[in-house]
Amino acid sequence: MVRLEALPIDLDNTFCCGQTFRWRKCGDGSYLGNVEGRAVRAEVVDDALVLHGAASSDEGFWRDYFDAGSDYNALLEHMLYGPLREAMDACPGVRVLNQPFFETLCSFILSANNNIARITRIVDRFSQIGPLDANGLHAFPAPEQVLEAGREWVDSLGAGYRAPYLWEAAQRMADGFDWKALRGMDYEQACSAVRTFRGVGEKVADCVLLFSCGHREAFPVDTWVEKMLTQWYGLTGTRASLKKQAMQRFGPYGGVAQQVLFLHAMRSRIQKA
Repeated sequence: MVRLEALPIDLDNTFCCGQTFRWRKCGDGSYLGNVEGRAVRAEVVDDALVLHGAASSDEGFWRDYFDAGSDYNALLEHMLYGPLREAMDACPGVRVLNQPFFETLCSFILSANNNIARITRIVDRFSQIGPLDANGLHAFPAPEQVLEAGREWVDSLGAGYRAPYLWEAAQRMADGFDWKALRGMDYEQACSAVRTFRGVGEKVADCVLLFSCGHREAFPVDTWVEKMLTQWYGLTGTRASLKKQAMQRFGPYGGVAQQVLFLHAMRSRIQKA
């Protein structure tokens, strides 16, 4: 078991805000997860995040995964007013996760023109070839496992036009794409590198950089975020322009602010018209 003390986290807000699709809620409010083959049950006990089933030697892994070393209130202190203050109060305890690259890449390739429920179902089917853990969850497959399963299997998952992109992503990863180098690049370089994958546009690239590569300045803009920026912050322009304006406004930890604002926009059903 691993216990992360004094970690301000709300499991519902963290696992259900559109950044991950693989944690499963139990009847008691805890969550089952499998990250890189590490099977755990997560629950909050006395202001600590308790990870049942986690090896003590993996504490560093889980600290990094849950971004436990970052104090979001301090990092966002200079902008904690107006809509962001309201969002932080309404949706507390969001942690921006540091997720495995291939899993994140595939998940957000699937996110294009899709909704969270359908993405979750396809990701679940995609994971069926991964090893099954004691909690009944599959580890996300390695690229080599996807290639071994075959192109016809990928086509059978219901991913539609995205299926070739998943297949080619597995091929590139198996061929040795150096995703770790993305962490050391500046944002623009990293964004360009991720966009060399077919099926990865600007929004998907920003999600990959934010959720798996440590680029906390990345600010994905989708329908909800577009409406939030225009209605709550009075910004105007194309989505590309809105992203640039938001990155300038929110700075190096704008991606953290984006996640909280995104969740609040969805839950408050901000006007989409």
